[in-house]
Amino acid sequence: MRLRTAAYALMLGLLCTACGGAAGKRQAHSDEAAGGAFQTIRIGEEFFDRGATDTIRFGRMHSGEIAQLQFRIANRSERPTAIRSYERNCGCTTLEYSQEPFAPGAARQVVISFDSRGTRGWQLKTVEILLAGGSKPLKLFVEAEVE
Repeated sequence: MRLRTAAYALMLGLLCTACGGAAGKRQAHSDEAAGGAFQTIRIGEEFFDRGATDTIRFGRMHSGEIAQLQFRIANRSERPTAIRSYERNCGCTTLEYSQEPFAPGAARQVVISFDSRGTRGWQLKTVEILLAGGSKPLKLFVEAEVE
């Protein structure tokens, strides 16, 4: 069991490579169901104390391609919030978003970009979104298979 955990950690470290600048561009939408609905990440009242995690999957892409994916953050809490900022573990991921507050029951659209230049194989990056009123971030795992 210890060997499996060590092997997984080594594989994860090798696959999370550094990335760089721009090249070709592709837009994609995350489909929750047939019909092209955007992926929606719902945050409830418990988010503000504990934070949350989710995964954004870009799927297969070619090295050098820049892909954009749209998703929504839905506020299912009883208080308004706003996206304050974000932190990332790689310069290859960026977010576009509005800092305007969104009320309980409303959603905010976010566009995430992944620049695959200089990468190959399975990629796993992290983006932490800081929301107003939250003590912990919304941590997103960003996955892509770069050919």
